[in-house]
Amino acid sequence: MAAPQQADSASLSLQLWYGNIFIAELLDAIVHQGTWFANYRQVVTREQGKQATRLCDYIAFCEKWHKRLKQGKNPGAKQFDHFKDVLYSSLWRVLCPDGSELTMAEGPTFVEGEACWNHPENDPTREEAAWNVWCRLTKC
Repeated sequence: MAAPQQADSASLSLQLWYGNIFIAELLDAIVHQGTWFANYRQVVTREQGKQATRLCDYIAFCEKWHKRLKQGKNPGAKQFDHFKDVLYSSLWRVLCPDGSELTMAEGPTFVEGEACWNHPENDPTREEAAWNVWCRLTKC
């Protein structure tokens, strides 16, 4: 798949992948204190096979878990253990408009239509490394 297109420096679009499975378009991406945030439009479907179904289940679980949290139901974080195989997989990556990729040590979280993940580099700090990538991609 081709690298995502960037319309202008005010709007950064990326692509979320899990191995060779295209998971979601990441729209209006921003970085704050070493964490990336973007609205997501899910493109992976259960009809794409067993692994795609597992990924769809993970996304749905994240959304429902955070909804319960917001409602004050205090769901336990241990509930994420059911998805350790997905969450801690080295297959997560973000494709950038310039063709570069950002890997993830841990999969993203999905909350109210937004995806967030930690920047993979920490030299000299994760915050500064993320900011440098942001500036490169947006030409700030």
